[in-house]
Amino acid sequence: MKQFVNNEKGISLVELLAAITISSFILASIYGVFLSGINAYKRIGIENQLRSEADYVVATIMNRLYQFSPDGIDMEGTTNERIQFIKNKQKVINPSVGLVEEKETATETLSIELQNDAVFINDEKLNSDHLKILSNQSKLSYSCVRQEGSVCQSGIVTFMLTVQDRDHETPSDFLYIKPFTLKTEFGF
Repeated sequence: MKQFVNNEKGISLVELLAAITISSFILASIYGVFLSGINAYKRIGIENQLRSEADYVVATIMNRLYQFSPDGIDMEGTTNERIQFIKNKQKVINPSVGLVEEKETATETLSIELQNDAVFINDEKLNSDHLKILSNQSKLSYSCVRQEGSVCQSGIVTFMLTVQDRDHETPSDFLYIKPFTLKTEFGF
């Protein structure tokens, strides 16, 4: 063994090939781990972006509902893909008595709809083209607590939005993210 260590002639071809082979295995492993880490980072970034966009859609719906201030839900115009809010009453002060009274006004509507893999409020698209809302797996629903005729005056509205990245929607794609569902409930 000492003769190989004290040899000043350099390394043999066999030793060189063994060193290159071992180095290539190590470098290939490091490269694979590095690429897997980068792709995992990209997938997490895409998933976070999808969550942010879905949260933005729900926040926009909530803001529009707050601005609209509906009197209830039109139960006849509501389906699993559409909820139609109505406003047909206005509070006014009777100056002779000083009491607040509710008077009927012209009916205004605000409809939230799932169609063509997107969310619409009064036919205005809310989500970006990057976000795909799977209409066949998403639904809009409500449970009524107080009803007057065909109008649900108070209850709970539930949005179940199943979202997916439009750019990476095929399972064979390297950055494919399985669709996930976001559920939002609020009372009115």
